[in-house]
Amino acid sequence: MMSVPDVVVLNNLGGGQSVQVDKLPLPGETVKGYQWQYNIDAGKGPNSCIAMARLGVRPAFLGKAGQDAAGDRGESWMKESGVDVSGLLRTTEVSTGQGVRVVEKSGRNLIVCGESSSRALTVDEVCAQLRRFAGARFFVTGFEIREELALAGAKLAHELGMTTLLNFSPIPAKETGPLPFIDYILLNETEGAALMGLADWRDLPPLKIARSIRERFDCGCVLLTLGADGSVGVSAQDSWVVPPVRVHTVDTSGAGDGFLSAFCVNLIWGKTPREACHWAGEYAAHTTAAAGTIPSYPLLETYLQTRKATRPPV
Repeated sequence: MMSVPDVVVLNNLGGGQSVQVDKLPLPGETVKGYQWQYNIDAGKGPNSCIAMARLGVRPAFLGKAGQDAAGDRGESWMKESGVDVSGLLRTTEVSTGQGVRVVEKSGRNLIVCGESSSRALTVDEVCAQLRRFAGARFFVTGFEIREELALAGAKLAHELGMTTLLNFSPIPAKETGPLPFIDYILLNETEGAALMGLADWRDLPPLKIARSIRERFDCGCVLLTLGADGSVGVSAQDSWVVPPVRVHTVDTSGAGDGFLSAFCVNLIWGKTPREACHWAGEYAAHTTAAAGTIPSYPLLETYLQTRKATRPPV
């Protein structure tokens, strides 16, 4: 009998290349790149699964990939970390999407997602696979797949009694409407500014941005990460500010996925959203001190030793 996972992650499986630059290009600007390489990276969904598995919970991945080398790599990396990949559908209809990550010396980055092989995924397939995982406590999705897939999955997960988390990235081209079946929306400062029509997220207090987004989508809670400036959270009953964690930043790629993963893991551990945000902020900062995405996600024991922790996670 298949064991029930703690969390089901529905998103894209991808991959791609990275390149170093002295500074991120402006629109229309050409800059020189160096150290081109293929990434040990499989997209937001698999990356989150791997991070959560390494933190000691049982994730299952739900998605579609091509019958190609990129799909094989992503599936293998998840299996090696103990992720349940029985919900990964493989097809010859499409190729596994590939993207490009551009990393500045400071560690800042920009990412272009490749065309997703999950464009061949259907709502019926999502719902059929998700029902197989009935009994899971949490569901995580995001917009690297088509919005209708992510939202249909979240609605069904909510009906099945799962706590739902939505990574509002990339920002959809069309308005989603109210999302009362979403318990947590997670997004970064750039995405928050875009939703608010701001040129810069600093034009408004972060708590006001998060509160406005929560009211707009009628969701349970909004978590707004602020890069090197920490994060904020707003729910119906509470709001909080998480201060930044100072580290020597090498590469911010994957830090947002790390934050989401650590936040979800802490909820699984029974922590409050406020507590989960603090722990996730420390964890995400830790990942920026190493290059890459998947390679920067440590095992829980290794992470706690690095922090010289003397108590259980809080």
